[in-house]
Amino acid sequence: MANKKIIGNLGEDIALKYLEGLGYTLVERNFKGKKTRGEIDLVMTKGVVIVFIEVKYRRQGSFGYAACSISDRKKKKLYETAEEYLIEKGLSFNQKCSFGAVLIDDTHYNREISFIEDIFI
Repeated sequence: MANKKIIGNLGEDIALKYLEGLGYTLVERNFKGKKTRGEIDLVMTKGVVIVFIEVKYRRQGSFGYAACSISDRKKKKLYETAEEYLIEKGLSFNQKCSFGAVLIDDTHYNREISFIEDIFI
């Protein structure tokens, strides 16, 4: 379990650095919804938009590619947890929000990072 957390943190560190390079600002990391029991890996802003980010990190030898691991169920949980975040922080449901994903596929020789700005399209 600790190894999974270490790998997850590594993926989030890579994603955070990548997004900051694109002009995003970190607001919160690993928000845990009490009601939904979901987690948002990164809550960021770009301008006036709050961006809820799912990070998927796969190393060589892991099952499948990172993009294959964002299911409809995961998207639904992310959306519900984002609603809980807005309520907990006292933010309006009129707040502009988006839902993105950073996908990282790592091998011994290459690291591919993809950013999906809107996972609901």
